[in-house]
Amino acid sequence: MNNSAKPEHAVMSKEKLTNMAAGARAAIADRARISLVGSDANPRFELFHAASSLCSQKVRTVLSEKQLPYRSNDMMILGSMGADGLVPAEHYHPPYVRLRTIAGREVGRELVSGYSGRTSVETEGFDPCTVPLLVDYEAGRVIADSKWICCYLDAVSRDPIDLVPEEADARARVMHQVSIVDRIPNGTLLYGFHPDADLRPEALKTAMETVYDYKIKALEAMIEANADDAELVAAYRAKIAKERGGKSVRHNAAFQRAARQYVGGLLADLDHALGSSSPYLRGESFSLADVLWGVNLVRMAYLGLAAMWENLPNVERYVDALARRPSLCKEAVQATLESMPPSRYMHVFAGCGEAVPV
Repeated sequence: MNNSAKPEHAVMSKEKLTNMAAGARAAIADRARISLVGSDANPRFELFHAASSLCSQKVRTVLSEKQLPYRSNDMMILGSMGADGLVPAEHYHPPYVRLRTIAGREVGRELVSGYSGRTSVETEGFDPCTVPLLVDYEAGRVIADSKWICCYLDAVSRDPIDLVPEEADARARVMHQVSIVDRIPNGTLLYGFHPDADLRPEALKTAMETVYDYKIKALEAMIEANADDAELVAAYRAKIAKERGGKSVRHNAAFQRAARQYVGGLLADLDHALGSSSPYLRGESFSLADVLWGVNLVRMAYLGLAAMWENLPNVERYVDALARRPSLCKEAVQATLESMPPSRYMHVFAGCGEAVPV
């Protein structure tokens, strides 16, 4: 991959895409995590994602808003120790990485080479071993990166809602907010041990003590098993570089404080951008900016960070409005409750449904 120019997208035959997707799907151990969403028995789209994945929640929220049917592949994205040793994350398996690499060529960025806590492909490079990934059988394309996928879905289906407005100024304002959210250091907030106020669930903190070791060990095993495939080896080495970088700063006090301070500044800016009366960033019109902010605010609340907007009344009102949006309630709030360790802070979203603790 290079940064000189964005390549034209490669169109693949439906047969080839179907075969490659089936290979990636085969890594999912529990077939109950493969399902159809919507009434179409043969949907145009297929999504590889994870219920707990922040970026996956963004894409699923857009699919819900657009009322688009799709085949859902809910992947386990954290390794674990089983009776027979380390069980690697399902999105590390070669067929999935090969499929994602095809999408990576279209992105036109170098492979990720380090760690910043951010996941934006535009600033950090392309991660070949992550979710989400969208297959569009009608167009013969594979799309990677949550921001790209969300914009792509909005462009191919304008009904029943336009999440990215066509009018130039309105579009620019929405995409400005989208870019802001895309660069939030979510990795740092989730994986990092803050020296002053680490309010993450205890079970999550325990898991995060070993998560990088499991990732790196699994990736090294993948390299050994696929040593004759240069493209796969390069993908796994890039991912290892990222995970080693994350491990090196997870207990770095200055790094953790800087990330928290940066997010605090973004929230203050958001409070100003919202104004004092409208429910969403574009007034009454729900947009892609609200999707991304909504998912991120749910994650921040889950991590015990809702206190960061206690003195930001517009953000408080915004969170309440977003929590009542059915798509965000299901794909961010409920998905978080069902896929992650219990958090005492999710009462912020009590208006979302009965399953939310109060």
